[in-house]
Amino acid sequence: MRSRLVRAVAGIAAMVVVLAACGGDDGGSSSGAYIQPKGPAVASIAIEAGNFYFKPNQIDAQAGINEIKLTSAGGLHDLVFSGKLPGFQLEVSGSGDSDELKADLKPGKYTFYCSIPGHRAQGMEGTITVK
Repeated sequence: MRSRLVRAVAGIAAMVVVLAACGGDDGGSSSGAYIQPKGPAVASIAIEAGNFYFKPNQIDAQAGINEIKLTSAGGLHDLVFSGKLPGFQLEVSGSGDSDELKADLKPGKYTFYCSIPGHRAQGMEGTITVK
């Protein structure tokens, strides 16, 4: 009886470890969840996500805090950045759905894409050029 109890407790402990490893990181980044900058936005960037496009997909922006808003024209999509803004992720799931976050953009080029499998390969990628 005691050995069954020990095995049951060990099994529960193993499940807790597995579940803890699965949770927590909203943006796929090893550095944790994205933290929005404080303060007002200097500009807003509106992007539409559809099957399989971003409109616009070439954006010029000014340096500083920008509010980035993603609106769905249909389908399930997200918007993440390649190599910059770790943890940043906008998600939409149906026509008219929207999501927004602020980002402190420094001068340079930012590549964004939809991380849903197959979407980037079908053209869901764009750039924001910050001057």
